[in-house]
Amino acid sequence: MFMDDRLESAAAGAFTRVSVDKAEVEREAVIAMLDRERRSLPASVIGLGMLAVGVAMMPNLLPMTLLLALRLASYIYTRMAVTRLEYLIRTRQPAKGARRVMTFAMCLTGITLGLMLWPPPPEASVVAVNLIRGVVIVTATLIAVTLAGLPQARDGMLACFWLTTIAFFVVHPHMQHPALLGILALIVIGIRIYSANTGLHIRSAAQMLVENRQLSEDLADALAHAEFLSWRDPLTGLYNRRKLFEETRIERSPLSRHLLTIDLDRFKAINDTFGHGVGDHVLIAAADTIRDWCSRLSGSGDHQGFRLGGEEFLVLTRGLTETQVSDAAEALRESLAAIGKQFADHDGLNVSASIGVAAWRFSEPLDDALLRSDEACYAAKDSGRNQVRRAV
Repeated sequence: MFMDDRLESAAAGAFTRVSVDKAEVEREAVIAMLDRERRSLPASVIGLGMLAVGVAMMPNLLPMTLLLALRLASYIYTRMAVTRLEYLIRTRQPAKGARRVMTFAMCLTGITLGLMLWPPPPEASVVAVNLIRGVVIVTATLIAVTLAGLPQARDGMLACFWLTTIAFFVVHPHMQHPALLGILALIVIGIRIYSANTGLHIRSAAQMLVENRQLSEDLADALAHAEFLSWRDPLTGLYNRRKLFEETRIERSPLSRHLLTIDLDRFKAINDTFGHGVGDHVLIAAADTIRDWCSRLSGSGDHQGFRLGGEEFLVLTRGLTETQVSDAAEALRESLAAIGKQFADHDGLNVSASIGVAAWRFSEPLDDALLRSDEACYAAKDSGRNQVRRAV
């Protein structure tokens, strides 16, 4: 029932929104933004080169060269901030301080881009002026779109860019036409709207990525549990009957093999007297005892415990002699008889087991060996229970 519920809920996640960690969505969005920023490196270099060409054509070469140097320094600082932030995000380390540095770096970017729009002298070439202005606008647009996953840094860059251009008008009102500031304001607003929509798309894609990853993990977990339960008894964790026949379908071990059929005595009376909950705990304790006994058992082969159903268990041993199997079976019977001490608060609860032992001959089908170990177990019960009997 538990496994069916897991598979059903995992499958339902393919058609319904799954609950995801918002911090993980934010992380994936930032990683996507940082990947875009890294891929934009060639475009950034080309933009700086075109600015250098425009500056070289300006009559006020010295001040424009200083402004270009500031722009280059800002770009290098931003690259360092991006690299640090990406490292912290990918390694899942606290990145609050790195985000602040990134925002500061982008504010410097906005200022240096705005400074490149310094009012040109009257004798400046129209080609050079328009080249610089065009590169600055395109660069601001590309940066804003690239930073769509970091809205605070993006808005800081656009705000500083706009405020820098306003400062030019305040300082040199006669050199800037008011209409130019209005046009630039509309351009900044348009860039902001476009980049915000891009940011929504990035976050939507990040959320889908996280949801798909979580769904895949849930499905993998459900399938792992399904495989576990296909071979395991869900109550005790021992191998089940199916695993027994799968394990022994092709048996090529040269070691001697023995089967021990174990049946808890008067188990129905335990269920009737103390309830099925207590009965389940007795079965779990018996399985734990069998598992521990198998792990301590000597011999050169593997020893495996199975729950065949109800209160019936089976152990397959390999590499033990007839004497070793007999002694080990008796030790197991004593260990099972000591389980009752774990239920001291249930007066009258006694646990014991009847065990039948049979050698599994190399030319013999498993069913025949099982039949003989079952008959030995019945003989132990008929002889008064809490005994070990060997098959003839």
